[in-house]
Amino acid sequence: MIEGLKFDIECEEMGDHLCEKARHHDERRLFYEKSAQRLEEGKAEGMDYTGGDPIKALRDKGRTHRNRSEFFQFMADHLIEGETYRLSESDLLTLEFISRGY
Repeated sequence: MIEGLKFDIECEEMGDHLCEKARHHDERRLFYEKSAQRLEEGKAEGMDYTGGDPIKALRDKGRTHRNRSEFFQFMADHLIEGETYRLSESDLLTLEFISRGY
């Protein structure tokens, strides 16, 4: 009898995925940082924000993506060559193999 769901991911696939996620989050970080800078400089035409502090919101999003990028890069840098990683649904969500649905 099999209890629960676990998924085996080979080291190479895991490394490729983690590096791609690190790049993705770094690109998003740059986007938010540039957007905040452009808004600060008054060059962000067409950006319609209501309420709150849009510059802080953009910078916060940038920090979130920087943190995610650093997380994925750290994981990629510490994989054990030749190993298979057995992941739970929670692991798949954390490592962004699957979507949280939002």
